[in-house]
Amino acid sequence: MKKTKATTSMCAPPKITDTPVRCSDRTDWLAVANARLGSEDEFHGFLEESPDAVIIIDKTSRINFASRRIEAMFGYPPDELAGKPLGVLIPERYRDLHAGHLDRFMVDPTPRMMGIGLELRALRKDGSEFQVEISLSPHRTPDGLVVVAAIRDIEVATRFQDLLLKELHHRVKNMLATVVAITSQSLGSARSLEEGRLAVESRLVALGRAHDLLLESNRAGAKLSDVIHDATAPFDNPDARRFVVQDTHVEIGSDAVLPLTMSLNELCTNAVKYGALSNAMGRINITSMVDDEAQRLKLTWTESGGPVVREPTRRSFGTRLINRLADQLHGHVRLRFEPEGVIYELDVPLAALQPRGAN
Repeated sequence: MKKTKATTSMCAPPKITDTPVRCSDRTDWLAVANARLGSEDEFHGFLEESPDAVIIIDKTSRINFASRRIEAMFGYPPDELAGKPLGVLIPERYRDLHAGHLDRFMVDPTPRMMGIGLELRALRKDGSEFQVEISLSPHRTPDGLVVVAAIRDIEVATRFQDLLLKELHHRVKNMLATVVAITSQSLGSARSLEEGRLAVESRLVALGRAHDLLLESNRAGAKLSDVIHDATAPFDNPDARRFVVQDTHVEIGSDAVLPLTMSLNELCTNAVKYGALSNAMGRINITSMVDDEAQRLKLTWTESGGPVVREPTRRSFGTRLINRLADQLHGHVRLRFEPEGVIYELDVPLAALQPRGAN
């Protein structure tokens, strides 16, 4: 006989809680927050940082807190869910299971994953159902024990994972192309083997520094020109500069450093493979202009001196990536393939670039 996968809802059958599953990561962090955060406001603020949608359910099965991510997942604004029974998020055919499940959790309030090996279903405001993964954790309040449920949309998580794998594949291919180009250009212009070795070594070290920059999460108050120099340094030639960078006094917050650096890295990689950095003569001019009245920044990347540019016949992953990175900054990109060289124009609001808390 053909086996079928068991299906249930956010309220799982009795066997889900009969054997608690001790978990790491998604549940343990709630226990840490329980111990370290002194007030409910602090705890709620902590839950807002979770990549999952989070709700808090009291012993009467009513929702007394919902994080902002709930709206994107379920269609309910968080305030609209406050005070409502948990059943509004559960397909009707499973709601009767809720009371017994909640009682069992309250008897043994141990952090666990819900529905191990089963398909959990949840209900959106529009009546549609979707598959979820849920972790549960107890939280003690002055009014008694409550349940913190972190909910993950499986379909969205799978799509995000697929996107990350594609991007990783793309980044690795670009990295290899960059290393080959750096090595070839460095050795090609070197007057001796030792000079070539030192040139390759210094540029690969600079490339490593640029990728360290991609992983930094606490870099605040950086100047735009510094971010540009750090991102382009591995691709430059100290003996014959390939980049001309306008010095603009704009402060960049840590949230904006990553998309800016990744965009510049993508442009550099493409220039190495196809554009101004693919020969010894090409140059790149990077300018930025602030519109004080509109409170926007326009950054322009202009290539020259490379091979003749032709408009691509299809939209590449790199082009899609550049546009997604601009979306992260609430801006937009214009990419022009002029015969003399590629021109990239990024237009973003200054507020999206500024460090948190900046006026």
